[in-house]
Amino acid sequence: MSGQPFKRSIDSVAEIYRFSEDVMSAADIDESVRFAIHLAMEELFVNLVSYNPGAEQDILIDVQTANKGVVVTIVDHDAAEFDVTKKRPVDIEASLRERKPGGLGLHLIQHMVDTLEYDYRGGRSKIRFSKEPETRHV
Repeated sequence: MSGQPFKRSIDSVAEIYRFSEDVMSAADIDESVRFAIHLAMEELFVNLVSYNPGAEQDILIDVQTANKGVVVTIVDHDAAEFDVTKKRPVDIEASLRERKPGGLGLHLIQHMVDTLEYDYRGGRSKIRFSKEPETRHV
C-alpha cells in the first residue's frame, strides 16, 4: 500500500482533511459519507499522535473511492499496539459531569463506519475502514 505521508502532529489534521476532501469531491461522494470518513480519520489520527508521543515516523493515509463508497487505510510504522476494533465500556447515558474521559470517539467510529479492521505486527499498526452511502428504500 502506498499512501500520502502526514507528519505526526495535530497540525496535520487540516492537511488530512483537504487531502481526503479532494479525493472524495473528485468522486462525487455523498456528504453523509464524507462526514463519517472525516470524523473517523481525525479521531484515529489524533489518537495515534496523542497516545504515542515518542514516535517520529510520518503516518501514511490512503483514501480510495469506488461505487460512491470510501475505503481509508491508515498505516503507522512507529506505533504502540491499540486495537481500535475492540469494544470498550462507554456509558453514553452518563451526564457530562459523571462521564470519564476517553473511549467515546472510538465508540462513535465503531458505530458510524461500515467496516473497521485492525492489524498490528512488529511495531506497524494498520487501520482500515469503509463507509458506503445509505440506500434509501421507497
